[in-house]
Amino acid sequence: MNILVVEDNLELCRSLVDLLTLEGHAVSEAHTFAEARSEIKFGIMLVLLDRMLPDGRGEQLIEPLKRKGHNPHVIMLTALSDMESKRVCYEAGADDYISKPFDMMELLYKVNAIQKREASSSFLQIGPLRIDRVSGEMQHGKSYLVLPPSQFRLLDALYRKSLLSEKLRPEEILAHEAQMGIDVRRRVRSLVTRTRNSIQEVGCKTVNIQSDYGRGYHLELHG
Repeated sequence: MNILVVEDNLELCRSLVDLLTLEGHAVSEAHTFAEARSEIKFGIMLVLLDRMLPDGRGEQLIEPLKRKGHNPHVIMLTALSDMESKRVCYEAGADDYISKPFDMMELLYKVNAIQKREASSSFLQIGPLRIDRVSGEMQHGKSYLVLPPSQFRLLDALYRKSLLSEKLRPEEILAHEAQMGIDVRRRVRSLVTRTRNSIQEVGCKTVNIQSDYGRGYHLELHG
């Protein structure tokens, strides 16, 4: 799972990054409000967010995180345990609140619970696009269409790669056809084009499949 740790205590931040990395997560870090804003990107599923940053208030990051990213889960990490502080954070959009000092195992339990919920979700959420994993129906606002299985598999694979901040190689998309001697790259380009057209058909202008020439493809979210 792609996790962003925003914490100005460098020792605590390093401990969190090391622990979560050992658990198999892809972890990035920021120590200030400004650094955290620059780290906001598509694919972040969880943010561990200190409230008291040297150049801003952590809860003020929640709205841009939810708007620009993948609507990530946000767990506040703060020494402020009074009810008013909790109210402010929850009303700003926080999903959970842990008071410092805290037990690292408690944090891991919460992280694992979020990962399990995401894995078992019956919907794939890519920015404003919501895709039913069973029916393949893709919805954007009031517009929807049913994706062919090949297009759903492509978006699902791109989404999973985005969680690891990796590119999806053409060979990974149609590996089974490569063994049959079919022109994989030509087939992939055609599939990507059709999927882009489906995204445009439901009126979504903020999600795009970006080509990295010679390296593969990745999801890009604007606005």
